[in-house]
Amino acid sequence: MNKDIQSKKSILEQGADKTLRLNIPIPDPETARPEEVIHYRVLVGQAWIERDIEQNFLPSDISSFPEVGTYCDHNMYLIDDDLRGSKIGSFYEWGWNVQKICDHFNAVADALDGWLRSGREGSAANYIDIKASFS
Repeated sequence: MNKDIQSKKSILEQGADKTLRLNIPIPDPETARPEEVIHYRVLVGQAWIERDIEQNFLPSDISSFPEVGTYCDHNMYLIDDDLRGSKIGSFYEWGWNVQKICDHFNAVADALDGWLRSGREGSAANYIDIKASFS
């Protein structure tokens, strides 16, 4: 992590309502399919990154998802600790083996990376590449 992080705090340090304030429809944890959760987690990650850029926690010219890791634990944009125990908050809750969990987290990270590399053009959801074997 960057030792010169400004004194501003990331949205990741805010309470549980940080996700609810986004007004992104939350999939039903009982019926959600993995691809719906990938889509949702990508939209949430994008919103959190945009908020951190607006608040000058992340630089406006950040150009990749790995670069976000210079400023904070970028993997925290992939999960929602405040939704612990929910299939919507983390793929750890799906009861899968480690590789399948990683594949799903990587799909979210790859979409966010594609969006950042494009100069934040459009929606990060446009950069999702879900493989059929994920379902």
